[in-house]
Amino acid sequence: MRFPWSLKWALPLALASLLLIFSSFATWHSLSTRQTNLTQTARQDALDHVSHLARMAEQGLQNSTAMVASDLAQTSTDPRVLAVLILDEQGRVLMAHRKAWVGSVAKSLLPDFDDGWRLQVIAGRLPQVRTEEEGLRLAVLQPFELPAASNEVRSSRWGSVFLEMDLDLAWQQARYETLLSRLPWLVLALLVLLAVGLLLRRFVAQPLQALADAAGCLKQGQLSSRAVVQGPLEIAALARDFNDMAQAIEDAQKALITSEERMSITLHSIGDGLIATDARARITLMNPAAERFTGWALAEARGLPISDVFVIESEITGQPAEIPVKRVLTEGTVLGLANHTVLIARDGTRRDVADSAAPIRNARGVIEGVVLVFQDVTEQYRMRRALADSEQHYRTLANTGQALVWTAGLDKKCNYFNSVWLAFTGRTLAQELGDGWAEGVHPDDLEHCFTTYVAAFEAREAFAMEYRLRHASGEYRWILDQGSPRYDSQGRFLGYIGHCLDISQVKQAEAQVAHLAYHDALTGLPNRALFQDRLTQAAAAARRNQRVGALMFVDLDHFKRLNDVYGHALGDAVLQEVAGRLQFYLRQEDTVARLGGDEFVVLLPALAAESDGAATLARAVADKIRLALEGPILIDGTSYHTAASMGVTLFPKHNESVDDLMREADIAMYRAKERGRNQISFFQVDMQQTVTQRYALEQELREAVAQQAFELFLQSQVNADGVVIGAEALVRWRHPTRGLVAPATFIPLAEESRLILPLGDWVLQQSCQVLARLEAAGHSLHIAVNVSPLQFAQPNFVARIRDILKQTGADPTHLTLEITEGLLVEHMTETMGRMAELAALGIRFSIDDFGTGYSSLSYLKRLPLYELKIDKSFVQDLPEDPNDVALVETMLAMAQHLHLSVVAEGVETAAQFEFLKSRGCNRFQGYHFHRPQEHHEWFEAFAKPSQLAPQ
Repeated sequence: MRFPWSLKWALPLALASLLLIFSSFATWHSLSTRQTNLTQTARQDALDHVSHLARMAEQGLQNSTAMVASDLAQTSTDPRVLAVLILDEQGRVLMAHRKAWVGSVAKSLLPDFDDGWRLQVIAGRLPQVRTEEEGLRLAVLQPFELPAASNEVRSSRWGSVFLEMDLDLAWQQARYETLLSRLPWLVLALLVLLAVGLLLRRFVAQPLQALADAAGCLKQGQLSSRAVVQGPLEIAALARDFNDMAQAIEDAQKALITSEERMSITLHSIGDGLIATDARARITLMNPAAERFTGWALAEARGLPISDVFVIESEITGQPAEIPVKRVLTEGTVLGLANHTVLIARDGTRRDVADSAAPIRNARGVIEGVVLVFQDVTEQYRMRRALADSEQHYRTLANTGQALVWTAGLDKKCNYFNSVWLAFTGRTLAQELGDGWAEGVHPDDLEHCFTTYVAAFEAREAFAMEYRLRHASGEYRWILDQGSPRYDSQGRFLGYIGHCLDISQVKQAEAQVAHLAYHDALTGLPNRALFQDRLTQAAAAARRNQRVGALMFVDLDHFKRLNDVYGHALGDAVLQEVAGRLQFYLRQEDTVARLGGDEFVVLLPALAAESDGAATLARAVADKIRLALEGPILIDGTSYHTAASMGVTLFPKHNESVDDLMREADIAMYRAKERGRNQISFFQVDMQQTVTQRYALEQELREAVAQQAFELFLQSQVNADGVVIGAEALVRWRHPTRGLVAPATFIPLAEESRLILPLGDWVLQQSCQVLARLEAAGHSLHIAVNVSPLQFAQPNFVARIRDILKQTGADPTHLTLEITEGLLVEHMTETMGRMAELAALGIRFSIDDFGTGYSSLSYLKRLPLYELKIDKSFVQDLPEDPNDVALVETMLAMAQHLHLSVVAEGVETAAQFEFLKSRGCNRFQGYHFHRPQEHHEWFEAFAKPSQLAPQ
């Protein structure tokens, strides 16, 4: 057995291997122990976390949300924690380490979340732990009892706390520490191995290397090479024996050279290749021809197996061919190569060869080797292959690819069809020859096909035509047939050759592109371009025939909310259902189109001969559509409700273009939305003027916001003694031509155009500057600022409040933010979070216009509110109106029980003041006390000790 390494490396490597095995096992055992401890610790920590959060959720989810959120945030700081969620009974997120996740379904946030597992844990009422990825990732679910609803004695609903941990980082640190602890011992072992290696090199490896060098020289033909006798006794004896053997070889070599010189003269005269082998099929002799054919010199090939030098393969299969030498050695007979055998030379040159192999016997008849004689027949085979390749080339061209190929002779009859044509038509060659192929041409295309073919044939010109050809499946497919004349080598005309391609998919794609250019991809309805074309035609026909038609603009109400809540996929399904309902209620000559988003338009041409009749019919159609869209839409077993606002305009009108009609219907639709949505509005001439004026006002407002052309007014708030205790911030627009514009005129427009964001920011800035000025003067009055729902919903609203307070130096405890009831109801989760952050700064909150919106006791007890503001609509008829009296008394009693302050706004008479004061109201605002004043004037008038309530 041959050992491939030297001793100077083998022994140290063996010792190193043993050291490596022992060290690896010890390290593995240590890592395994560390991993087990790490996993058990994480499992217990995770159970402790979820158990604590579950207890906190049961006790504080309703009344101590901030404490639960704080504990949840503390848990999320654990670097092993990936996610921590508090879920309701439906799997929606009540609280999470990311606020943006609140309100979403856990499955949609965490793709690996198993909702079935959650239900199993809730049913079992016990926590469960799941591990994956070799225990380095675990998830824990802990059920808890949700707070009871107002109509329940005890809650029957169960939520759950979900926590997911990733231990990969901790595991990497543990591995690093374990490996680091093993490093000193490994260094010491390596030093010992190095010393052993040096000793072996000096006393064993170097003497043996000298002997090996001498053997290498002998192997290379340096027969005079001798080894130096040195080293231990055994190695010195081996060197002497080697020198004796080398001398014997040198003597034998000289005798052999003399014999081979005589044989070489004979072999050089032979033109065929000759290779001789010994009884083991190893090469002993090659003549120059064999050296040339194989690319091997005799000196290189001698002693090699013949299979290394004489490499042959079958030309037909490309597989290695059998060399007959081994069979000759076994059978003792003369053998030859099979036909189509290729010899592959050392440089890759290929030659076709023919050979024969015969045994070499000694005087006793014993086979001592084989002589292989072969000749180069490449040129003969090349000529055969060229002929076969030429035939195969043309056959391949005709029968491969996608082209259907045919040829025709001088008689115009087809005399050949390739296999692709026959496979396409499913017919035989005999059926297709002559004019038989025409049986598969579509009857509507046959005449055009023959006319084109005959005309080109007679003119001997190339042609191209498209026609439908019957496929083997029975359907007709479009074919592009391109034919050209063919000639022989002498230029004589032989007929035609044609190539056909199946272009059915191209035709379908062209039709689809043409359809998509004028139709909506989602609903299949006409798009804006096609609808405007039909509207143009309908308007022209109406003028020509003196008939009146109608154009209807349909816009779905609150569709964006549906998209935001349920996703765009469901929104698309709703749009498709709406499109189907619109089409169902229209005549065949009517057109319904989708302009984009949730906007549809309906064209009702030629309704009547006069406008009144057309308007009546248009109203009837609009009512049908409105009622149809109010019906529930069932998608995946769930009902969804929608409605639409519709604007209608009649045509034709004098000199009105299609764009004018579309704009009129759009204006009428927006008027319907202003009237409360789910309404039908017909266009009136004054609507255009209103829209124009509104647009002009919006542009002026935009410029005013950019230039900050506003003034801050303050209206005082007083206590029961009439002493000023604060004020409400109001904004006025100082218009260059309109004068002082009231908020009721421009605030709704600012809300719609989102200009309320920079405007509200300015009001907050100015109000905080007034607060800072008051504090600098030694006063601690409160200022209330109205905050738009759009402004409050901005993600950076809390950060912006902090910035303004920091810039102005105002005390946040003197700032009151007035918000609407609608904001609380529609965005409860986000609102609660932002209010909690701001309340932590000391800012107070007031419900503006209380009683006019979605009054609910639930948010009054859950939110950090300070006061309620009774709307002036309830105050203006006090104390005469008994209904207002009952409502106001109820509000005051409720506020008293909830420990909330109350501000009555719009107090304009002494009777109103006395009534409210007698019922326990403690703050008042209205013209009975003070009118709004510019903030500088207000400061001079009221920010004096004599005017202020005692501190």
